[in-house]
Amino acid sequence: QPRFARLAHERCEAIEATHPQFAKKWTVVEGDIRERDLGIAPDLLKKIRPKIHRLWHLAAIYDLSVPVSLAYGVNVEGTLHVLDFCEALPNFERLLYISTCYVAGDRKGMIFEADLDKGQDFKNHYESTKFWAEKMVQHRWEKIPTVIFRPAIVVGDSKTGETIKGDGPYVFFNLMGRLPKWVPMVTFGEPTATINVVPVDFLVEAMSVLSEQEAAEGKVFQLADPRPSLASELMDTLVQEFGRAPVVGQVPMKLVNALMSVKPLERMAGIQKQSFAYANYPVTYDVSNTLDHLEGSGVTCPQL
Repeated sequence: QPRFARLAHERCEAIEATHPQFAKKWTVVEGDIRERDLGIAPDLLKKIRPKIHRLWHLAAIYDLSVPVSLAYGVNVEGTLHVLDFCEALPNFERLLYISTCYVAGDRKGMIFEADLDKGQDFKNHYESTKFWAEKMVQHRWEKIPTVIFRPAIVVGDSKTGETIKGDGPYVFFNLMGRLPKWVPMVTFGEPTATINVVPVDFLVEAMSVLSEQEAAEGKVFQLADPRPSLASELMDTLVQEFGRAPVVGQVPMKLVNALMSVKPLERMAGIQKQSFAYANYPVTYDVSNTLDHLEGSGVTCPQL
């Protein structure tokens, strides 16, 4: 989008400084996926259309409290415009589409990579609109060669800890950092619920390897931890790492939802009410395709 063009230039120039081979091999194009032809100026589009061979579609609204109209406009209509755009390209080779493991909605148990529409309901508009978007992608992947990636919850670099976003699990980390260390912690949700997180460096390396494989076309890859932690185990780890008082018990989800429905409490905690639902679903994401296609590459998901 035009308002992010300057930042995109700065980021690309920063990459150039570290990787000289990247110099003069990039162009920032202004547009908007909510518009036909992605909102790209017609004269520019005429020049670049024959040069586009691969397209990565990463744009999405992923705020858990996003209104349905905004989520639908970006995640569903935006994806439709991307698909139309790809189909009209004369030299197009492959679409690399970023979905999410959470198209599974409120399902529990094992979620296979071939699964999509199983009559599930959804915890928020982010999940439902990403589900409808992936439905459209799969409906057209016979005409548009496509690889679909479904990341779990993405966290920072596994080696440095660096992250450019402080959402998801980080809101809980921040709350722990603010509370006095003597305040005891509690767990909530189902005891068998798992929290599946993947570090961004693994995600990027895995997508890079898989995107180059011809055999990956027409497949879904769930980029999730094959050995996810229970929510209770994650809490125990955090208590230890933060040097906090131990966990003293479990709070029923009904009470958590009631408390977080009080807006001043939600603001004080700095945690969206919708976030707590993810500790209430015992779910495992099958990663068979991912493991098969990454075999021998040296790319593996590090343990949390």
